[in-house]
Amino acid sequence: MRRIEQVSAGLDRVCLALAKAGLIGIALVILLQVGARYGMRSPYAWTEEMARYLMVWSGLLGATCAFRRGLDPVILAVTPASGRGRKMLARAMLVLAVAIFLLPVLHYSVFGPGWNIERGFLWRGMGRTSPGLGLNMALVGAVIPITCLVILIHCAARVTGPVAHARGTAE
Repeated sequence: MRRIEQVSAGLDRVCLALAKAGLIGIALVILLQVGARYGMRSPYAWTEEMARYLMVWSGLLGATCAFRRGLDPVILAVTPASGRGRKMLARAMLVLAVAIFLLPVLHYSVFGPGWNIERGFLWRGMGRTSPGLGLNMALVGAVIPITCLVILIHCAARVTGPVAHARGTAE
């Protein structure tokens, strides 16, 4: 149980640093875009695309950090005074809600219909490149399964550990 909390904390530090770096990157790219458009009257074609991809990565990685901190919607609130049964029910509901939402997303990120990996989201993205930057679209979309896996690890840490979080399933 302690190990899963350590893994969750480490992933949280990495995700938070990348989300912050992405937000700074967005600001710098947009600043460059505005300067090139109005200062030189010659905007770069790739800046809007880069800002969009940075926004997606920053937003999803930031969502993992919010989940770790218990800032997600609470299905069943518990307090230190709540009984053991209510705490167990809240943990079970948390696991169920996370699993119902994330497991299908994770599954279809890798597999398509009939468990065909070649019809999965990431595989289909490998055959495409972004128009402005020429990035492989699987690289851009890889944040989706990464986010799912990190949130599942954070969920395991929340329900197995005694660590008190901001809200939700604290003991």
